Amino acid sequence: MRFFVLSVLVWAVSTSARIVKTGNSCEIYPEQRAHYGKEIDDVPQILEAFESCGNNGTVIFTEHLFYMNSVLNTTNLVNCEVVVRGELRFSTDIDYWRSHVYPVVFQNQSTAWLFGGTNVTFRAEGGWINGQGQEWYTWNHSRGNTPGRPISLTIYNSTNVLVDGLSVIQPQFWAMFVWESRNISIVNYFVNATGNGTGSTTNTDGYNSWNSDTLLIENADITNGDDCIAAKGNTTNLLVRNATCHHSNGITIGSIGQYKDSPDYVQNVTFDQITIDNCTDGAYIKTWSGVESTENSNGDAGGGGKGLVKNVTFSNFNMSHVGLPIQISQCIYTEKSSQYCNTSQLQIEDVTWVNITGTTRFNIAASIYCSPEVPCPGIRFDNVSLESVNHTLGLPMWGTNQQVELFQCDNIVDQEESGIPCNKVAPDNFGQTVKHNLQ
Repeated sequence: MRFFVLSVLVWAVSTSARIVKTGNSCEIYPEQRAHYGKEIDDVPQILEAFESCGNNGTVIFTEHLFYMNSVLNTTNLVNCEVVVRGELRFSTDIDYWRSHVYPVVFQNQSTAWLFGGTNVTFRAEGGWINGQGQEWYTWNHSRGNTPGRPISLTIYNSTNVLVDGLSVIQPQFWAMFVWESRNISIVNYFVNATGNGTGSTTNTDGYNSWNSDTLLIENADITNGDDCIAAKGNTTNLLVRNATCHHSNGITIGSIGQYKDSPDYVQNVTFDQITIDNCTDGAYIKTWSGVESTENSNGDAGGGGKGLVKNVTFSNFNMSHVGLPIQISQCIYTEKSSQYCNTSQLQIEDVTWVNITGTTRFNIAASIYCSPEVPCPGIRFDNVSLESVNHTLGLPMWGTNQQVELFQCDNIVDQEESGIPCNKVAPDNFGQTVKHNLQ
């Protein structure tokens, strides 16, 4: 009789040897525990746990290593809390991933994990995602936007999602993508896409949003090889507060205007209390030109898209050793050929940079170029103080006669009232990467 009672009790709290279910809470344990430490794919029982406890329940990754060797779709969760206490390690089987990833439509990109639902919390309690990105960085060989290279985590078709305390180490591609979602908060977020020098970490964006509204990023620290945080098309009501970007392309709106049949609207966006540390760029807006092109530097064709960027504020930035601190470019990715760089019809207006301080690598602080098709009204600088590192050391800027900090401008409506100390005309094809002092 005693043996029978114990058997019934064990059956009542467990759905399998790898999932322990108590009430509506599922604790996941890795397969390797039952296979003498072998690297066994844990995705099947992970999906089983979400199926069992993803509705009005809790899914817990215990303090172990989990092998993520296949794609995951854990969407349509309802009133679900996810707790990560272990390492979620993606495999490096590049051929598998490129043929099995889920498409995310935008720029022909794809993801390894589709996640989301309604009223969902994803909380890391000592756990993290390990993309094992070095294999991808070496394989990609500095190419841009290679098809099949997966985003680590995509929040899709979701409402009221909180991600708290998540770390993403060496993401395969972008670390996180928020897509077709509303009221999404990412707090206490850490990304490190540092490689070992074999292949660059191109396109390891820390965070991207697209077609999403009412978004928060707060307390983020991101080291990567591309956009630190980017608001892509139809991102509205975004607040980014207290973020630090290391060795990246900084904070950006864009790129937008890529698709001529899909206008992009980016409105009501604030970036506040931001540190830009040793980055290529600081705080900028980038749009495609107004004519479609098959030739570009980012691995994906486009251009000709219309839309509107309005009510954007970059405030309280501290920049250190930044290549190009402030920019508006309306010819991104085709600037090298100078094709159609004065053709964009995507309107940019009411953009303010306020309380921006720090040092530049070269003799340029800003390049603001607006398309003559749609000159920019409401462009404002307020308390912008940027100085080259050489000047702070009392040294001249080498290889140039321009010994003052340059502020390039063109096609700004009411430029004299903008607060920008414009002292040079901005070229229409000025790129986002500056490698030397300007003449």
